[in-house]
Amino acid sequence: MYSRLFVPIFAIIAVVVGVRYHLMLASETGYANARYQKDAGELVAHLRKTLAPALATPDRGSLDTTLSTALLLNPDLSAARLDFAGGHLEALRSVPAVPDYPGWFTRFSTITPFNRTIHLGNATLALSFEPTLPLMQVWRTIYQQAIISVVNVTVIYTLLGLIIFANKRMLRRLADATNRFQSGDHDVRLPISGTLEARMLASTFNNMAQRVQALVHKLQQSQNDLSAQLTRTLLAQQQLQVEKDRIEVTLASIGDAVITTDLTGGIETINEVAQQLTGWSEARARGMQLHQVFILANNFGQHSLLKSMKAIYAGGEMVKVGNQSLRNRMGQTSTVEYTANAIRTPQGEVQGSVLVFRDVTERRQLMQQISWQSNHDILTGLPNRTALAQRFEQEVERAREHGHLLAVCLFDLDHFQHVNQSLGQAVGDEILKQAASRLHDFAGQRHYVARLGGDEFVLLLPELNDRAAIEYAMGKLMAALARDYICDGEAVSMSASVGIAVYTGNDISADSLLRHADQALYQAKITGRNRHHFFDADLDEQVRTHHNRRTEVRAAVRANELALYYQPKLDMRKGRIIGMEALLRWEHPLRGTISPGDFLPIVEHSDVIVDIGEWVLREALRQLESWRAFDADWVISVNIAARHFQRHDFVERLKGILAEFPDVPPHMLELEILESSALSDISHVRSIMLDCQALGISFALDDFGTGYSSMSYLKRLPADVLKIDQSFVRNMLVDRDDLHLVSAVIGLARSFGLGVIAEGVETIEHGAMLMRLGCDLVQGYGIARPMPADDVLAWVASFDTATVWQAAASLPPIMSLHDNSAAGGTSQMALI
Repeated sequence: MYSRLFVPIFAIIAVVVGVRYHLMLASETGYANARYQKDAGELVAHLRKTLAPALATPDRGSLDTTLSTALLLNPDLSAARLDFAGGHLEALRSVPAVPDYPGWFTRFSTITPFNRTIHLGNATLALSFEPTLPLMQVWRTIYQQAIISVVNVTVIYTLLGLIIFANKRMLRRLADATNRFQSGDHDVRLPISGTLEARMLASTFNNMAQRVQALVHKLQQSQNDLSAQLTRTLLAQQQLQVEKDRIEVTLASIGDAVITTDLTGGIETINEVAQQLTGWSEARARGMQLHQVFILANNFGQHSLLKSMKAIYAGGEMVKVGNQSLRNRMGQTSTVEYTANAIRTPQGEVQGSVLVFRDVTERRQLMQQISWQSNHDILTGLPNRTALAQRFEQEVERAREHGHLLAVCLFDLDHFQHVNQSLGQAVGDEILKQAASRLHDFAGQRHYVARLGGDEFVLLLPELNDRAAIEYAMGKLMAALARDYICDGEAVSMSASVGIAVYTGNDISADSLLRHADQALYQAKITGRNRHHFFDADLDEQVRTHHNRRTEVRAAVRANELALYYQPKLDMRKGRIIGMEALLRWEHPLRGTISPGDFLPIVEHSDVIVDIGEWVLREALRQLESWRAFDADWVISVNIAARHFQRHDFVERLKGILAEFPDVPPHMLELEILESSALSDISHVRSIMLDCQALGISFALDDFGTGYSSMSYLKRLPADVLKIDQSFVRNMLVDRDDLHLVSAVIGLARSFGLGVIAEGVETIEHGAMLMRLGCDLVQGYGIARPMPADDVLAWVASFDTATVWQAAASLPPIMSLHDNSAAGGTSQMALI
C-alpha cells in the first residue's frame, strides 16, 4: 500500500512542476524576447542616424566601419548588408555565439530569428538577427530551476522510502516470529528495540505469545487430567478445540493493539497496547460494548464502525479503515488505522470478532510536516515564495474585480549581511525570526506576509482606498521593525528599507509588480536606507539606464577591455623610484580611454566592483613579477573599494590570488583604502587589515584629511602610510590653510610612527616645500603622469632627479608655520 502512494505523489509533483515550468518558460521567454526586440529596435535607430551622413558623401570606409561596429553593439546581430548607389557592403559575424542549450529547447520558445529591412533614401539596409543569446539566458534559468526541482523530489522520495523500509523490516520480523510460534516454538519473542512503533508491536506480540503459551500449557495439563476421566473426555475435547480455534485466529490477526468481542459486540479480551491507546483497563473494558471503548471522534467514524461490525457478525468480509481519530478515556486523540475480522469455528460459523489497530500519529505528522515545508519558510514559519505566488495572483484578480488598490511592499533589513558576519549566523537567524514575527503580527488575517529568502520579506496590503492608507501602514511597520532586537540578552539595532508598488487596476502581472517593488527598494537603499519608497515609472527608466551601464561595465571586464596605468612614486631625498601606483583605465573600443571616475561609481554598490578589484590585483602582481628583474625593491600600491575590502572572504580570496604568483613576496604589495570607507565599520576593517599585515601586506590610508581625520580613528586603524590628498598639496604654495594642513598631517604621521606620501606634486617647488616639511615621498604630474606598463621602464631609465630637490634636501626643515619666524620676522612663504 505504501509503495502505491508513490504513483499519485509523482503525478501531483509532475502536474505542479509542469505548470510551474510552463509559466516560468513563458515568463522568461517573454522577457528575453522583449529585450531581444528592443535591442534590435535601438540598433536600427542608431544605424539610421549614423548611416545618413555617410551615405550623403558616400564614404565607403565610414559605411564599412559603421556596419562592423553594429556587430559589436548588438551581440544578436548576425549580418548587416547595405546596398547603396556606390555599391554593396556586408558585415558578417565571424564567430557566431555557441549555444549552451540543447537543440530541442528551441521548439518550446517563441524567440525566433528575424530580419529587418530599412530604406535610407536610395540605400537599403538589411539586418539579420539570431536569438542565440536570449535563448541561452532563458535556458540557464530553466536549467537551474530544474536542478532544484530534481533535488526536492529526490528528498521527498528518499524520506518516503525510509518510512516504507522501516515498516517492511518490522512486519518481516513479526511474520517470521509468528510462523515460528505457529510451528511450535512457543518460546520465541521479539526484541524490544527500534522505533516506537516497532517497540510497541514487539511488546504486543510478546504479551500475546506469553499468554498463549500459558494457555497451551494449561491445555496440556487439562488433557492429562481428562485422561483419567474417560466418561467426560468427548465434552472436554470439543471445548478445547473451540478455545484453540479462538487462540489461533487471534494469533493470526495479531497487531499493535487487539480487542476481541462476542457476537453482541461485548468485549472479551483487550491487550495491553489497546488498553494504553483507549485508556480502558482490561478489568473495566471486559463486557463493555466495543463502540464504548473504541471511540472514533472523526465525522461518521463511529457510524461506519458500527455498520462494519454488524456486517462482520452477519458473516461479512474483513474491513480495513485508515486515518481515523481515536479518542481515549481521558479525551486525548490519536490517529489510528484498524482492521476488523470475524472469529469463526472450523465449520465457518461466526463466534465473534477481532479488532486490530495501530497508532499512526507520528507517520501522519511527518507527512503533514513535509507538506507544510513545501509552502513555508523553515526558519521563520512564514509562507515561502511558492505560497506567495499563489496568493499574489488571487489578490491581483480580487483587486481587479472590486476596484481596490493592492500595495506590494518588499522589505529588506539594512546592513543585515554585516550584522550576520560580525555577530554570527545564530544572531542573524534570531533577528530574521523576530522581524518575521513583527510582520506576521501586523499582517493578521487581513494582510499577507511571506519570506522570499535571505533578509527579504513581502507584505501584500489588499483592499486599500488611497495612498494615505499605505503611508499610515508603513509608518507603523517601520517603527515596529526599527525596535531593538534582543539576541542572547543583548540589544541589536536594525532598520529596514521598503519598496512599494501599487496595483491600480491596470494590466500588469504579479511578477512585474514584485519587480517594480524591488526597483523601489533599490531607490530606498541608495537614498539613505531606513525609509520607504514608491515605485515611479520615470525613475524606473533611470534605473534601467543605470542597469544598462552597469551591464556594459560588466561586459567590459569579461571582454578584457580594462587596463592598468602606472604612476611612479619618488623618494626625493634619495633620488630614486620606490614603486608604482596601479591606476585603472577602460580602453573603450569607441569612446577611447575612460578614467575610473566615469565608470566605477556605476558599479561600486554591486559585486562587479569585486570582480574588477580582483582583476586589478592579479594584473598588478603579474606586472610586478616581470619588473622584479629590473628592480626587486619596487612596491606596487592598489586601490581597494570598500565593498570589496569589507567582504567576509576578502582575506581568503587574497591568499588565493597571492598563491598564483609565488615569485612575488607579499610585502611588495600595498593596499590603499579610503579613510571614509574605513570608518564605516572600523572594527571590521581593523580585523581585515591585521590579517593582511600578518601576510606581509602593507596599508596606505588614501586621501587622508578629506574624511573625519580623528586621531582616535587613526590610533585604531593599523595603517602603515598616510597619503596626503592632492587637493591640499596642489594649493599649499598659495594657500596658507592648506600649507598648515599638510604640515599637520606630516606631524601626525611622525607622531604615530607612520610613513607619509604626498600626491598631487605638480612642480619642483611643491617637492622642495614637502621635503622641508619632512615628507620625502611624492607622486604627481610634476614627476610623471600615469603611463601604460610598456612605457614604465623606458621612463625610469631616462628619469633624472631635479637638482633643485637635491638642494632643498640640504636646507633645514621648517619647524614652525607662524606668519613670521622667531629670528627676524621673515615670512616662511618667502622660502618657497
